[in-house]
Amino acid sequence: MSIFKDTRTLAAKVVEMVNAILADKEVPVNDTETYDNGTGIIPSYLCEPVFGDATNYKELLIDSGYYTEDQLK
Repeated sequence: MSIFKDTRTLAAKVVEMVNAILADKEVPVNDTETYDNGTGIIPSYLCEPVFGDATNYKELLIDSGYYTEDQLK
């Protein structure tokens, strides 16, 4: 078993957040309690991790277009 975080999801959220900053709008966050960088709690957007194993790796990695089947051989 492993944890998979789709970097495409992360990149899309970063673009959304930067666009909000540039437009002087409220930046979307989903966590205002857990990330402390030593100077205080930092509002964050935490992407949901997905557990990947032999039963769902194909759906997560190949069917989603993240990798081709040949890339995983």
